[in-house]
Amino acid sequence: MIVQCKFCTGSGKIYETLSGYQPCSVCGGAGEFDINISQGKVIPCKFCNGSGKVYENLAGYKPCSVCKGIGIIERPSIQAAPTANTVTIHPTTPRPAHHQYDIALSFAGENRSVVENYANLLTQKKVKVFYDKNEQADLWGKDLYEKLDEIYRKQANYCVIFISEHYAQKLWTTHERKSAQARAFVENKEYILPVKLDDTELPGMRETVGYLDLRKMSINDLVNLTLQKLRKM
Repeated sequence: MIVQCKFCTGSGKIYETLSGYQPCSVCGGAGEFDINISQGKVIPCKFCNGSGKVYENLAGYKPCSVCKGIGIIERPSIQAAPTANTVTIHPTTPRPAHHQYDIALSFAGENRSVVENYANLLTQKKVKVFYDKNEQADLWGKDLYEKLDEIYRKQANYCVIFISEHYAQKLWTTHERKSAQARAFVENKEYILPVKLDDTELPGMRETVGYLDLRKMSINDLVNLTLQKLRKM
């Protein structure tokens, strides 16, 4: 039976990178595949490694959204139809990781002119950036406390924090920073990319974490280093 790929919703594409859209790894870019339900089998969930849990938040571990906390899933065997537009897919191919943004920017309003220049240059390079001024329609009417936590904790590959005296004093930047730090703690790998605008120190930000100092480089240098970081993902 031919079915539409649920991972790319039939488009054949999954997410945009610096070089353009990537083909969906489940349907191989065909947008559909042949499926034989009778060959389905129970396997450990690859997203939670069979634990039934995915990540820790303030209330503890959450159930895996794929296996619903059971730890196993029933995935049918998938075989591509014999046409030029389809490829053979192994039944246990994991769902591709996806973040809405390549970079989320966290900064104080007093530093907006610097950050806006950086955001515009990244956007010109086809980098998907969360910059609040460009997201006004989407943020309009939302519970910003909840929405920003979702963005800084879940929806970006990296969070670039522009550290300044003003940044350390703001309530909203503190909220953004804590959400980003929660993500970094859970994943135990680099997520926060600090950029210093002055010598301010932030709570929970270790001195051993590598940072860039915008007083010693240009915005174009910062953009180029950001692109290099994204290419290494």
